[in-house]
Amino acid sequence: MQAEAMERTAKHQVGSAQQALQPGKRTLVVLALAAVVMGLGQTTLFTFLPLLMHHTGLDLAHITLAFAVGSGLFLLGSPLWAMLSDKLGRRSVVAIALLGFGLSHAMLLWQMQQGEHWAGQADTLLAGRILYGLTVSGLIPTCQAWLADLSAAEHRLAALSRLSAGLTLGRLLGPALAAASLWLNPLGPLWLVALAAWPALLLLPMARPPSGKASTTVSNALNWRPVLAWLGFAWAMQMALGQVQYTLGPWLTQRFVLDAAAASAQLGWMLTGSAVVVMLLQLWVVPRCKPGRPLLLAGGAALCLAGLLLALANHLAMAWLGLAVMGMAAALLVPTYTTLASLAAGQAGQSRVAGAIAATHTVGFSLAAGLAGALFGLWSTAPFLLASLLGGAMVLGGLLISPPRLTPG
Repeated sequence: MQAEAMERTAKHQVGSAQQALQPGKRTLVVLALAAVVMGLGQTTLFTFLPLLMHHTGLDLAHITLAFAVGSGLFLLGSPLWAMLSDKLGRRSVVAIALLGFGLSHAMLLWQMQQGEHWAGQADTLLAGRILYGLTVSGLIPTCQAWLADLSAAEHRLAALSRLSAGLTLGRLLGPALAAASLWLNPLGPLWLVALAAWPALLLLPMARPPSGKASTTVSNALNWRPVLAWLGFAWAMQMALGQVQYTLGPWLTQRFVLDAAAASAQLGWMLTGSAVVVMLLQLWVVPRCKPGRPLLLAGGAALCLAGLLLALANHLAMAWLGLAVMGMAAALLVPTYTTLASLAAGQAGQSRVAGAIAATHTVGFSLAAGLAGALFGLWSTAPFLLASLLGGAMVLGGLLISPPRLTPG
């Protein structure tokens, strides 16, 4: 009897240990839903810009300035909230981010109902975007740290890949749901984003919390040297994506002699197709792979090829193929370098590394915004060639840099 009891106890301990190595489906779904909300907000913004201008009476310069301030605050908020999550707990910070998302968009909805002659339009818009930037900036880095806390090394890529897929799904659904909501209400897109965060917030208690040690221990010193290479990959990836996304519309107009409406429609479908490629790969291919040199080389080569296809495109089909290959590169590289940075940091450094990656993404994409226009003015294919060169640099980096080993934890 005693031997049987000991055997049952041992089996229970092994089962508990195996469960601790993975976040579990329920936790993955809840955190992926939070990422869907983030992606939804990012793309829906572009859909309701004309509505915002009409109902507030503000010109595009005022609106884009307020949005730029909100986006710029991610550079401060992402690493700050990621570190605070070590003290406050991952769940608390994700809840604050979702609350900030809902309240900032509720403010936007409210101000649009005040009429274009209301004197507080500009100040209210700016205040709402500041609230958004200071709170929502903690969402993705904290979700990444949460999943890293709950994932052993061999399961981390799968978990982080599915979180990225949730973000991509939100970006895909945003324009479609916004357009559909306009049939129900003239301010439908605003109602959509104002209410989107609440289901994820209500489901948040269902997500399994990290162990007390993982979520509250703050290391006095983190060795950043093994992490810097993966931050370089993050910067290069966002710089390449930004170069392509900011110049693709004007390039389509110039290369294929399309009017603005046709170029916008073509760009919308191309970006949708690319996002579908990203989501499919991150849901069903990347989780079955191991993070390491093969994925880095494949992703870098795909980015290099995508830039060349776009630069040399003389037919729309070639441009479509180039953007699809670009989506393949993003699907392979983003979860891979995120996972490798997580593994290089060690368990106590998860929050700081997640925040650093988010800040690096912001810097890369912001620099791309400033550089893309200048390069396009010099030579319309220069941004695509730069993206190709960055892909080549990633291939070289993948060959020269040794990825961290998949040790447990």
